Amino acid sequence: MTEQYVLVVDDDPAFSQFTRNLLTEKEMRVVVAASKAEGLEAFERERPSCVILDIFLPDGSGVDLIKPMRAASLTLPIIMVSGQSEVEEVVRAMKEGASDYVKKPFQGEELLLKMQMVFDASHAKLELDRLRVKARPEEEYNLLFGLSDRMSKVQAVLDQVAGTDITVLITGESGTGKELVAKAVHKASERANEPFIKVNCAALPRELLESELFGFEKGAFTGAHRRKYGRFEMAQNGTIFLDEIVEMHMDLQSKLLHVLQEKQFFRIGGEREVKANCRILCATNKNLERMVEEGKFRRDLYYRVNVVNIVVPPLRERKDDIPLLVDYFLNRYCQMYNRDTLKVSPRLMEMFLNYTWQGNVRELENNVKRLIILGNEAQLIAEFQRKRENGQYGAIPDDGPVGNPEPAQRTQAAGRTSSRASADSEDKNGAERNVATPPGKGTLKEVAKIAQRHAEKELIEKVLGQTRWNRRKAAQILDISYKALLYKIKDCGLNME
Repeated sequence: MTEQYVLVVDDDPAFSQFTRNLLTEKEMRVVVAASKAEGLEAFERERPSCVILDIFLPDGSGVDLIKPMRAASLTLPIIMVSGQSEVEEVVRAMKEGASDYVKKPFQGEELLLKMQMVFDASHAKLELDRLRVKARPEEEYNLLFGLSDRMSKVQAVLDQVAGTDITVLITGESGTGKELVAKAVHKASERANEPFIKVNCAALPRELLESELFGFEKGAFTGAHRRKYGRFEMAQNGTIFLDEIVEMHMDLQSKLLHVLQEKQFFRIGGEREVKANCRILCATNKNLERMVEEGKFRRDLYYRVNVVNIVVPPLRERKDDIPLLVDYFLNRYCQMYNRDTLKVSPRLMEMFLNYTWQGNVRELENNVKRLIILGNEAQLIAEFQRKRENGQYGAIPDDGPVGNPEPAQRTQAAGRTSSRASADSEDKNGAERNVATPPGKGTLKEVAKIAQRHAEKELIEKVLGQTRWNRRKAAQILDISYKALLYKIKDCGLNME
């Protein structure tokens, strides 16, 4: 444990001095901070190899520092200390990523033992990560399934279907990584050494898409001077990925249904059936069930392609993956643009972690590109601060995610239902409704935004009342971050009176 740099964040001078003396004797370099602000500043400046962090600090809970520190390093040992028995804060600290916890007062040997244990665990994790990279060289696969529980569940479904030939429908918002999931299914299947062919159904008009999919014979139409093989033939023995399948014309949907049923097709102008020995994967960012009800997608085809549905969650619901994604994009684009390697500061990483990412992984990737091109964080941080002031940190995409609503969305939906119900009740009683009236020429989005703000205010006020203004519990119930709740309380003008 020689030549280690330890950051001690504690407002008790006696404890800080005791720890400094103990660790200095073990040839460690020690820096002490007495508050959250000082601790974060020292962390950014020095980048310690271990942090000893008090839970209760003068300017708030030390637990709040874990996320930005952990974002900077996934293997950094963080030991929490406290002289008070606050179980909830200890549990929260461990959930946020603390390595261990020691209750004051303690013997010096106990702290040294804890430090040795977390250092060993950190080194073991680094070694395990190296072995995983060697065992799974597919970088995109590692990137896709990252760290979050949500993506682990996606991986579990993927592992179950990969060894079969059943058709898989992959759904999720734009930019979530549906193509990467499709590639992962292919790579994990017995067809992994055969072609993976992607077709973007939204990128081509009907006539071109038909010839791209099925090919054509010489003389089939004007300009057909030679036979052209379609994508289904190119994907022979492999996998064909039909992206944005909902954009496919109804006539082509009929042909695709025939391929799924009969495993064969005709080239345009052809008289001989061609075998289609390939696995079909489909993807969409639309609600396919709704499209079926609206008559925009064939019901019989829907049941054929939706044998198994893999739902890729939006980035805002798997924020544990953000540090991993940021590191990946930094390394990738620094090499691509021939720039020196950059590191994201804890401050910017905290902004990344708290942002909603309506454009998902694609939006995050573009922001990292901008960071590399600009060469510094100032402009990016200023932009995120403006977004925070404009309330965009709690925004939800206008179209909403596809598939079944997740807990956070159900909570908001319940809030809207609750507010509508109470409003109807007040109307029946003849009471006035305290709802801001939208301008006469307001757009639909403006009206919806006003209604959403009113519904959010009612729901937040109700949950705060139920928790007796315990804002941390309220944030957990509402499924938003503590900081996001504080912002919304201020934005809505709520107070305990």
